[in-house]
Amino acid sequence: MYRTTTSSQRLPAYQAPFPPTESKQHQAIRLTNREKEFLQWSEAGKSSWEIAMIVDCSEANVNYHFNNIRRKFGVSSRHLAGKIAREKGLI
Repeated sequence: MYRTTTSSQRLPAYQAPFPPTESKQHQAIRLTNREKEFLQWSEAGKSSWEIAMIVDCSEANVNYHFNNIRRKFGVSSRHLAGKIAREKGLI
């Protein structure tokens, strides 16, 4: 059997435990040294494979860091992330 509730029994709407933070565009974006290095190589026109050969790691590792970079900037391409990082003085 299902229990019915009356309006006086309803739970209050969900409230977040903390106030909302600033939008992603206004938050300070922090990049690791490795992410900065990879963005610099990408800005120089290097592919993931070439970056992996230069810094002696796997191509999957390079792509992992680029996925993190794209997520932090909220963009879909590494080139756009590089452009934004350069404009903000991060690299």
